[in-house]
Amino acid sequence: MPSSVARALRQAEDDDHPDIPWQPPAVLPPAEALEVALAMLAPRPASDRVVASCFAALMIAFEPNTKLSPEATRLRLQVWKDATADLGDALWQEATARAIRTLKWMPKPAELREMVRPVLEARALRRRRCERMLAEQSRRRGAPVPVEEATPEQRLAITAALYRKHERHADAERVQRRLDDFLKRKAPS
Repeated sequence: MPSSVARALRQAEDDDHPDIPWQPPAVLPPAEALEVALAMLAPRPASDRVVASCFAALMIAFEPNTKLSPEATRLRLQVWKDATADLGDALWQEATARAIRTLKWMPKPAELREMVRPVLEARALRRRRCERMLAEQSRRRGAPVPVEEATPEQRLAITAALYRKHERHADAERVQRRLDDFLKRKAPS
């Protein structure tokens, strides 16, 4: 995340008080930095590989004797993926590890989400604050406030470009593969 945005968000977290509504800082980070931060804070779905391995770990830990048909297993995995779509790879892995360490029974998807709820809420709050700072940036310049949401393809393309810009080539390649897969699935047959 750009340092100017990280600094503004850190200051907002330090100054946060439940009785005083948050206001954007007097000196706003540059619009380009805010857009980069928004792209980084956008929820990215977890990869199928990570979801499958975490789900398998949960099954081994909590239901080692359960024998399901391949179709029932795929259906159960799809339900879990749909219910936890916004967790991303790191949060899936963290929630799985916490569940295995702390729970006695197989969690429901909502319980797995609850394991990482503070992280999700913090990310959503940072995203809302970045959006508000960007809107304030536009308002101060007299430009109309952008209201259109980026499509998943645009977010993946922006993320890949950002990784390349910051010379994180392995991450850029991983995101580019996901974008290519997404576009193949979306293309009409």
